[in-house]
Amino acid sequence: MNPREELGEFSKLFNGFMTLMRKFIFKVLCVGPIPNHISFIMDGNRRFAKKNNLQGLDAGHRAGFVSVTYVLQYCQEIGVPYVTLYAFGHDNFRRETKEVKCVMDLMLEKIEITIDQAISGNVKNVKVVFAGDLNMLNERLKAAAQRLMEVTEENIGLIVVVCVAYSTSHEIVQAIRESCIRKCEDGDSPQVLEVSDVEECMYTSIVPDPALVIRTGGRDRLSNFMTWQTSRSLLYTTAALWPELGLWHLVWAILKFQRMQDCLQKKRKLE
Repeated sequence: MNPREELGEFSKLFNGFMTLMRKFIFKVLCVGPIPNHISFIMDGNRRFAKKNNLQGLDAGHRAGFVSVTYVLQYCQEIGVPYVTLYAFGHDNFRRETKEVKCVMDLMLEKIEITIDQAISGNVKNVKVVFAGDLNMLNERLKAAAQRLMEVTEENIGLIVVVCVAYSTSHEIVQAIRESCIRKCEDGDSPQVLEVSDVEECMYTSIVPDPALVIRTGGRDRLSNFMTWQTSRSLLYTTAALWPELGLWHLVWAILKFQRMQDCLQKKRKLE
């Protein structure tokens, strides 16, 4: 056996061992309550690129996409039914034009790859939904997002909400506007709106409110992300930058969620 074959065999053994270890860890973790919806504020791609001297405007974001793949795999294995990813904020379009274009081009590239995988049957257990003001996207990217939603619509398993051109303030304004339009169409007075009317028109109305919000990059703020929906959620922050987020960060976040259950439940009863 030549060195390359030996390396290949070792790699297979190592990957097999890691898979078994993950299964054991997740089995122990599932003894306690598992959050039904985890939201991720994916912060730190640009800092990761600077920290590791990566060249190119999209270098940090490319590294971030790798983390997305692993995080979704872990959430599937744990049994989390809903995941929301804060991919690109409404305010992020104010960044330099070149950087915005790089991110949009990278997003288009990854969406088109995922479409091909879904059509070939390699993405059977994931349903992808895009949330936000998709009209802010260029036509090609918007069409690709719509196509990916179509080809994964019937999939049963993990539901992944990708928030693009999203902010809570914009979401609330459009939800109130849409609520008024619906009231008028139904012949009701738009002057009387219930909370439920607004919530039904939110971009993220297709999924339950997050039980756990994980923010990378060491900052303790929501950055205009799902602030309406996270009033009863646990916010877990880590100093790890998004491309650095690994298995243990996710495990520790869920363990903290489990330890805080009594406190969270008391808070819900008081509201």
